[in-house]
Amino acid sequence: MTHAERILSAVRCIVSLNEQSEFSREDIRKKADVSREEWKASYGPIFQGMREDQPGRAPDVGPKYCRVFRRVRHGVHTLSDYGRQLLKEHDDH
Repeated sequence: MTHAERILSAVRCIVSLNEQSEFSREDIRKKADVSREEWKASYGPIFQGMREDQPGRAPDVGPKYCRVFRRVRHGVHTLSDYGRQLLKEHDDH
């Protein structure tokens, strides 16, 4: 499982289990069972690349995982329309 897939899988659990539409990086990190150090070193940059408003220095995550998250306010995110569609398509398979 790639980092992007693991992040998305954690978000799927957060959104479906808690019926929660907003989440933080910390929520994702805990659900994915990733240490703070590992998150900072590798998962955090991938998460940045998955955001709609990703700042230009984030790694390229490929078109499938691009624009999945939308920033609601500082530290709080939600799935973009594309992110919801991506989860739905995965759940339908």
